[in-house]
Amino acid sequence: MKEVIWLRGLVSELGLQQDVFVIFCDSQSVVHLTRNIKYHSRTKQIEIKHHFIRDIVDTGDIIVEKIHTTENPANMLTKPLPSAKFDHCLNLAGIIYT
Repeated sequence: MKEVIWLRGLVSELGLQQDVFVIFCDSQSVVHLTRNIKYHSRTKQIEIKHHFIRDIVDTGDIIVEKIHTTENPANMLTKPLPSAKFDHCLNLAGIIYT
């Protein structure tokens, strides 16, 4: 979320207009927590920074959407993958190698 806020400032300084940023997340729980501001007994220990994220999502400037784990190109940077899945992530990211 910090990077999106920073990128939003950079894009506006460059004179480009970007109304809404979309963040893809492969955790359904995180997506629900950002959208639902109700109090739950299991979420009472959530840190202040997560409430800040909820407020930003509430304004509608940033949208958090679910992406299936197999379709998440960021997996190639966050976990060890077999070569076939790594190649699939490269294709999702639009990276061509020879």
